[in-house]
Amino acid sequence: MKNYNPLFWGILIIISVILFLCSQYDLSVLNTNRFFQNIKIISTYFFGVLPLLILMVFFLLLMTNKWAFKIEKLSLGGFNLLFDNPAKLYKRAVRSFLDTKRSLFKIDFELDNFDETLTSYYKTYEFFREEMKILDNEKKRGRWSNRGEQQELYRVTNEVIQVLNEFLTTHQNNYRRWYKRVADTNAVATINESEVIYFHITPISEVQKYYYRYQEICDGFARVNLFFKSTVENTFEVNTVKWERAT
Repeated sequence: MKNYNPLFWGILIIISVILFLCSQYDLSVLNTNRFFQNIKIISTYFFGVLPLLILMVFFLLLMTNKWAFKIEKLSLGGFNLLFDNPAKLYKRAVRSFLDTKRSLFKIDFELDNFDETLTSYYKTYEFFREEMKILDNEKKRGRWSNRGEQQELYRVTNEVIQVLNEFLTTHQNNYRRWYKRVADTNAVATINESEVIYFHITPISEVQKYYYRYQEICDGFARVNLFFKSTVENTFEVNTVKWERAT
């Protein structure tokens, strides 16, 4: 017996259900001379079976294991649904997110505010931890479509989380306490009795150099940049050329 695609059987079942439900309604109430009244009756029948049809479509897509859906927001119409292969959906979401995260790939020690960069790194950490659930759910079900690709994405994502977690744990708390202190007091350092470095009138690149672990945090940023350039850029096909300065 010929094997048909599960989608074929799903469509056949949906059509059968529609025909069955239609047979349960008395269509004799339709009046050929009252068009708008007929439209109202038909729409009532349609919206009566619509929830069942939607559930059947969702079930079919999940059972074929070739699609994933993600609820973006709730409203009537209720929510936006994104249907795609889980690996493609995940890569597209990550690439779109990283497209504006230049400091992950190339930090500028003369222009970037470390406090804002730490916030960006933490948001990136949270983003990956949340988005990887798309892959994690597939892994727990033990049914990977494009198994090799999804496993690789899952592995790289765990590395991203580990690298960011190590960096943030090492530097975030110490730098934030120091930064808040100098911002609140408006004094970074006293050079001598007549010369004081004031926070609010000093370029951020100069202020940051007075941080007591400045070289350590710079080395930490460099390691994060190296990891994202060597591993994340190619995996998620992120365009980083636009951030390269002309020499």
